[in-house]
Amino acid sequence: MGPRWDAMNDRQLLLAYVQARDVQAFGAFVVRHEGALLAFATAFLRDETTAQDVVQEAFLRAARHPHRLLALPAQHAGERNWLLKVVRDLSVDWLRKRASERRAVEGLAAVAPKAVPAPLTAAEGREELGRMRAAIGQLRPRYRELLLLKVQERKSYKEIAQITGLSVTNVGFLLHQAVKELAKGLSD
Repeated sequence: MGPRWDAMNDRQLLLAYVQARDVQAFGAFVVRHEGALLAFATAFLRDETTAQDVVQEAFLRAARHPHRLLALPAQHAGERNWLLKVVRDLSVDWLRKRASERRAVEGLAAVAPKAVPAPLTAAEGREELGRMRAAIGQLRPRYRELLLLKVQERKSYKEIAQITGLSVTNVGFLLHQAVKELAKGLSD
């Protein structure tokens, strides 16, 4: 990012992109948020390549529909929360699709066990990054998602509710359950 872009907030960058067709302004917006979105998506999906695809799709949606971002109330982190919601929704869709494909392969394997190889996960062969990360990785996707939003992204319960579409009360309950499950996983 150049000095000109550093002085602009997200809304100003998006306005420059929309009003002046300034692609560099949108590029500065991408650079500003890409690292955090990639970290979230990679931790959530446990697949760096897919995380990159998901984040790229989120930015494509922002580029195609910048007015959605500009229509957000002028609040701190509104654009980032919108991007996190898009990344989260795309990630959940990918996980659902992968689970559906896995069930289909398992169904075929039951009919012709030698004809269908066992599916491989993206995490296979990777070195373990630590006990805590492994324990978080073992959590069900919903718990993992909420913990990542709370701990890694430092989002409030209200912000997590906006991103996930859950109620604030439900976020609190599910985070409590996630922490209990994480503690149990760490003690095993």
